[in-house]
Amino acid sequence: MYIQEISIDIKTKLDKDELIDEFGVLMSFYRGSGQTQGRIESQYIKNDKIVCLPFTLEKNSLDKKFNNFYINRQTKKIEDLCNSRLKYKTVGKSYDSYKSPCKCKKADFYILITNYITIESPLTCGACNKSVPLYRLPIYYDHGYMPILNWETNYISCDSLQMNCEVGERWALNQMQEIKSQLSKQGLEICRKIEELTSIPTFYYLHNYKKYKGDQLTRPCPGCNKKWNLKTQLNNQYDFKCDECKIISTISPNV
Repeated sequence: MYIQEISIDIKTKLDKDELIDEFGVLMSFYRGSGQTQGRIESQYIKNDKIVCLPFTLEKNSLDKKFNNFYINRQTKKIEDLCNSRLKYKTVGKSYDSYKSPCKCKKADFYILITNYITIESPLTCGACNKSVPLYRLPIYYDHGYMPILNWETNYISCDSLQMNCEVGERWALNQMQEIKSQLSKQGLEICRKIEELTSIPTFYYLHNYKKYKGDQLTRPCPGCNKKWNLKTQLNNQYDFKCDECKIISTISPNV
């Protein structure tokens, strides 16, 4: 993950709290366009300068070619208010071993998956198993990808509840592992839309933490009730894949 610095010098006497609010709006638009990762970034003001340090998947994720209408409009507004130009630079990597996201010319298939600790893209490539920046997709909705990010937020909330264990654990777990739950229905609809936009099969990751009697690999697909176990584990991670229902899963660690 790359750490970027977005800054601007304040050359007007406008209230700084107002400028900070406008800067926050800009960062929310970058998030909605898929150019920044995570929902919280370091943002501060020192003397007459506003600075923000967002995470990005690629070194050039903040390139203007990925900007949408809202980012360009908000950029102009902030620059007019501050009477100066926004500056961008790459500060470094979150860790030295970080590797770039998916570079496949065309993925064999996508997987919609996330968890409570990651700030990677919620979409991964089925071939290389690396993150796919959302801005590489055709526009999903209203110049950006908020429906995908809203699902991501919902999933992370459920995952956090089941990890914390004490409040809503069973409900959250069911949301993550039941194919007919509200969360799964939301995710499956997103997969269908991504596949429609890209012509690339898109699978939904169905969490599995249940206790099944007998051999887990013999259990059928929860959607179509057909055989879906893989002869060879996919990407050293996935044990089940149903091409009909477009879901993918793993053997439960809870055995």
